[in-house]
Amino acid sequence: METEWISDSFDFEQLILAGDVGGTNASIALVGRIGSDFKIIVKCLFKTDDLPDFPRCLELTLEEIRTKDTGLKPDLCCVSGAGPIENNFCKLSNSTCDVDGAEIEKRIGVRTLVINDFAAISYSLPLLDVGNPEQITPLTHIDGSLPEQSGSVHAVAGAGTGMGVGFLIEHQGKSIAYPSEGGHIAFSSYDEESRQYHEYVASLEGELTEAELFVAGSAIARIFGFFKDVKKVPIEGVLAEIDALDYSDKPAAISKNADDNEVCGDIMRLFVKMYGRFAGDVASLLIPTRGMYLAGGVVTKNEKHFTDDDLFMKYFENCYHPNIQKVLKKLPVYIIKDYSVSLYGAANAAYCLMM
Repeated sequence: METEWISDSFDFEQLILAGDVGGTNASIALVGRIGSDFKIIVKCLFKTDDLPDFPRCLELTLEEIRTKDTGLKPDLCCVSGAGPIENNFCKLSNSTCDVDGAEIEKRIGVRTLVINDFAAISYSLPLLDVGNPEQITPLTHIDGSLPEQSGSVHAVAGAGTGMGVGFLIEHQGKSIAYPSEGGHIAFSSYDEESRQYHEYVASLEGELTEAELFVAGSAIARIFGFFKDVKKVPIEGVLAEIDALDYSDKPAAISKNADDNEVCGDIMRLFVKMYGRFAGDVASLLIPTRGMYLAGGVVTKNEKHFTDDDLFMKYFENCYHPNIQKVLKKLPVYIIKDYSVSLYGAANAAYCLMM
């Protein structure tokens, strides 16, 4: 467990135990609320596969809080999980760990809500300041424009272990987020290279391919296999070193070498192009005039590849229908840089849905 105490101010109207559990990591935070403002007091990070069960990390976080003798006790608990929600229960899509609201309440004695991970991120969107460079990087459209926010619809797509999608609508002073499993929709190829790659993925995964096989973090390693097996690039030097790594370690190594190795650079460019095309599809479906947000560590750690040469935006705006191209060009697009958005979103969801 890694622990970080962030705030030494404990004067809040309400305390919320917020959790975010994905296929790789689980983060738990005690969040204080004053009005509609939220602040993380303490945050604990766990490896999902190291947990005997999910409630244990909540218990350990509460034990850590008690060691400080602060007297802080959560009023509510909200946990977001990377998977569909039914009856306050989440079966994680990329882990054997389950998130059971009833079991959590039994173990820690706090009323608990379980929500989808991208519903939580969606609930964070109204809290973000798009003018704050520590939280947001706006992406410039090809014509140099940075569209202003308007309307009521926010959308988010984010690559992590899998690919998540969510959206939020503001109406009559309230925010309502809706979960989605949009990362599991079919992916459409758009040129010869993406068609070849689609065939390669189908040969590995079966004909029912889906978007997260192309634009989740693991796709970067899969693209490496495509360059090796289909494009027949020589696997020597740094590529041989990458080839010897565990599958989960390949994406970071490819990204790290993208500026100095042509093949690694080409892998990242293909990944960004497919991400742009997928995000454009999501935006065409929802028309998020309040912003199309890109979340997750894969984007944040590779921001340069998304901004260089307007590569992402070229494929985001690309559409056969001129009228839809005009719509996409008017949408604000943002990279979320704040890694705590899921925790803030879970806390806001508790405030919006449990009060």
